[in-house]
Amino acid sequence: MSSSNKLKKSGGQALVEAALIAPLIIFFLFTIIWFARIMLTWQQITGAARYGTDLIAYTPYSERFIKKDIRHYLCHGNNIGRTLDSNPEILDINVKIHDAPRSDFSLSVKNISNFNPLDMIQSVKGLSPAGVEKSSVEIKYKYKIPRLLRIAGREYLTIKSKSEVLSGDASAGYKKRRGS
Repeated sequence: MSSSNKLKKSGGQALVEAALIAPLIIFFLFTIIWFARIMLTWQQITGAARYGTDLIAYTPYSERFIKKDIRHYLCHGNNIGRTLDSNPEILDINVKIHDAPRSDFSLSVKNISNFNPLDMIQSVKGLSPAGVEKSSVEIKYKYKIPRLLRIAGREYLTIKSKSEVLSGDASAGYKKRRGS
């Protein structure tokens, strides 16, 4: 057999192998790009949740205003990065502000004779970080799964992020909300 015949057969074989492998390579490349987009979206909503808890801790804004500001932060056209869908069925933002009650442990000459450290510990039990309800921002975003990757039959993948902060009489936001 001549060397030119062998060359023609090996060229045809390489073409067949490439035709069989190309869809797999395209599928894996598409999957990697799609997963990277999901991770960037998760990072974006995590940053927005943290931004919301900063607003709770340092500003006098209400839950409604903070929710509106976070939606603007994620969905405005001038947003740096990816602009998310502002549809309330797709982007769900929950803001809860729970300011911890004010505690007063001042001692005076009048009450020093009856001072019992155990009484103070009992009164603080309800104010411990485990007992205090935290202020939080929770964001859920429904990410549409491309048809090519709908293996489980689901149309959406829900991405969630939550950020919590203790806000109370020591935080700047609490003081501003209360007018102190």
